[in-house]
Amino acid sequence: MGLMQPLLRRHPYAVTVGALWVLPLVLMLVLHATLPDHNANGQCTGIGFGCVPAPRDGVVFLWLIASPFLFVAGALVCGVIAWRRRLRRPGLSS
Repeated sequence: MGLMQPLLRRHPYAVTVGALWVLPLVLMLVLHATLPDHNANGQCTGIGFGCVPAPRDGVVFLWLIASPFLFVAGALVCGVIAWRRRLRRPGLSS
């Protein structure tokens, strides 16, 4: 944790946004570009009636489910960072 400590102290917002918003987006884009668009075992693609989504579509589906939670988590963590920084400032009283 020796290298992460100075980064967290100097740029906590960048670390938060990078970990909760940018990294999952980049991971989804890379997986969407590299995974196949068909099922390997010949099973039908789609949702319902015994079909399963193709790996490429599954990644997008997972992203659509996870993105609201990641957005809220990132916003909450940025709010906590701002609140903690405000408490540390000398001379400010509420």
